[in-house]
Amino acid sequence: MPLPKHVLTTACIALLSLSVSTANAEDAKRDVAELSTPIVMLTPVVAKNAQELELNTEQQAALDDWLANSPAVREALEDRVIVQRGELRNMILEGADPQARAEKAAYIGQLESELLMMRSNCTDHWRDVLNEEQFAKVLELAGS
Repeated sequence: MPLPKHVLTTACIALLSLSVSTANAEDAKRDVAELSTPIVMLTPVVAKNAQELELNTEQQAALDDWLANSPAVREALEDRVIVQRGELRNMILEGADPQARAEKAAYIGQLESELLMMRSNCTDHWRDVLNEEQFAKVLELAGS
């Protein structure tokens, strides 16, 4: 025998509430697990192997500057994606208009694309900062 509509509604509201509170708890930990996996990630390799790469003074300064500024910019974009994904999740669970959900999904795609290109630009940065041998070594160390 099917459950009465009010029981199903109450169950859905309870699940939505649990989902939102779980999402909020995960946001507090800055869980980036739902974001696209980076295609290329070289900065940690450069930083970890700076001595082995024999960075000169200018290259070391470029690394220090990059580490001081770039992660905050990337993390801010990642945070925007996380928030937008949470909003889309809520829209789906609440049965929001499909067109509004499609627009939100397209916006998330745009942000994800920006994130991918940010990492692409990072690779170009290291290609410009390092000499050919150093860059080849970074690719080797990164397993690329």
